[in-house]
Amino acid sequence: MSQVTRSWLAFAAMGAGVIHLGVAPGTAIPAAVVLGVLGLAEFAWGVGVLARNRFLVARVALVVAFAPVIGWGFVLLAAVAFDNPELASAFGAFPMAVASFFNLVLAAVLGADCRRTAGVSSGGQALARKSHRQAPAYLYLTGLMVGALAVSMLTTPALAATGAGINNPHANHGELNLPEQHHH
Repeated sequence: MSQVTRSWLAFAAMGAGVIHLGVAPGTAIPAAVVLGVLGLAEFAWGVGVLARNRFLVARVALVVAFAPVIGWGFVLLAAVAFDNPELASAFGAFPMAVASFFNLVLAAVLGADCRRTAGVSSGGQALARKSHRQAPAYLYLTGLMVGALAVSMLTTPALAATGAGINNPHANHGELNLPEQHHH
């Protein structure tokens, strides 16, 4: 797998982590703790992947990537089953959908990579040689920038839709707050 793809997945994990950290304060304490731990783990994993240029504990990361998606699915099912929409509204549909998208992409690529590496360890040496190619610096930096912009284009509005983003006193850019003018 290329360095650029690993970088994009690291950015996606960091985006999902930041979104989960942004959603956490608006939820009940048990959910906030779980989202906080998951958010920190996702963010730390993304930073680790960027620093080490390889997937860290890929099988564990695969499970952790699915956990918030499955948890949010259970919350939505419980809200429907108990006819209690407030149960799910604390999580915010848009932020959780964006974080789930990041997590599902991450899980799909990690799953494929785990499967590929299992095939390499069982005798597919040609795949191993092919996966260690390195892109020229300009292509790597361009890919890094494109990935960072794509993830930030989804993460920024998702964060703005969380309780942390909505209640931010500096978030309302529609108003012009000028200091009072003093005439001497």
